[in-house]
Order: sequence, then structure tokens, then C-alpha cells
Amino acid sequence: MTALAQVFNQPLTENCDIVRHDTILANTRIYAGTLAINDSGVIKIYTAALYAGGAKLLGFPVTNVFNDTGSNVTDSRKFAFRRNCPMIVAPKSGDAPTLSNVGGTVYLKDNFTVGATDSGTDQPVTMLEYISATQIRIKLP
Repeated sequence: MTALAQVFNQPLTENCDIVRHDTILANTRIYAGTLAINDSGVIKIYTAALYAGGAKLLGFPVTNVFNDTGSNVTDSRKFAFRRNCPMIVAPKSGDAPTLSNVGGTVYLKDNFTVGATDSGTDQPVTMLEYISATQIRIKLP
């Protein structure tokens, strides 16, 4: 699966950390339930390349984070991103985690995909459950 460009309703747990940020990149749409990153003080869609370049994982928002204008926008609401909690994602085609990965480390590839192998610069996460061939439960750090 490739990066997700639609809302995905994540299971919400009481125990989590909330990371707040308010400045979103121009012409950016981050859908609720998909991953976001802080790159040099600006909210962007999570990519492994940005993470490898030093950007920080924000987590997943429970509401859409949209900026359809041609410039970066600071929003007074401060968007909330969930961390230190479970999240359901898709397995990466050709590198899908299996039952043997449960309890071990898998790696974020984009805003909604994990793979079994580390390219050397991927964000590691713990695989909590193999739900199906299209859904994996992970724990965000």
C-alpha cells in the first residue's frame, strides 16, 4: 500500500501522549488517522525520507489538518497528535510484516505503511498484532 490520502478512524485509547503543533505547510492535507511529522518547525505528511533527514514524528491527528493556501499557516487551535499509543496501519507490499514479527520491531515507511525491514533510516515501532493481510496494529513511540 502507498501513503493514505483519506481519513482512517484509529482506535482511541485513554493512555497516550498528546503532541501539539500549530504551523502547517502550504498546500498540505494530513488526514485524521495518518502520520504527520515536524520538519524544521512545520507540520508535514510523514515520509521516511523526512524522518531520515532529522524531522520528528508528531503522531497521528484525530482531526484533519488541512492548509489549502499557498503559504504556511499558523493555526491558533494547535493541532493535537497522538503518540505512545496503538495505531492501525497497512503492511508495505513486498516487505509486509508477518505473524513472526508480532512483539518485535517493524518500520514506518510512509504516513500509513510499515515494513518488516529497516532501510537504515526508518522510524522503528513495535508490532502489537497481525490483524489481516491489510492491517497491522503497531505502537507508536
